[in-house]
Amino acid sequence: MSQFSSIIEVLAVENEERTSKRTGNKYNHFAARCVLRDDKGGVVTVGTLRSDQILPELREQVKVGLFSAVFSLRVADFGDSKGDIVSILTGFTPAQARMPAPPKAA
Repeated sequence: MSQFSSIIEVLAVENEERTSKRTGNKYNHFAARCVLRDDKGGVVTVGTLRSDQILPELREQVKVGLFSAVFSLRVADFGDSKGDIVSILTGFTPAQARMPAPPKAA
């Protein structure tokens, strides 16, 4: 299976119990608000990692901070993405801060 790695800065983690509008059943909602950074520490984009994009055994490791994240591709088997090829977080370790160098004075 192919794996891809990225540097992710987790800014906030949401973990709350919700109730399904369709079934009335309770479920846990998990989402991490993140910044995707390049190799030099610059911002590439911002986004959210949802629980269905993270291996269950890694969810407790997702906390505010800077991490090296490893992703793999899989075919989703439920929800709106059922049948789609999606990424899933399969590795998550603390990373050293690599902030961009300040611009040079002219």
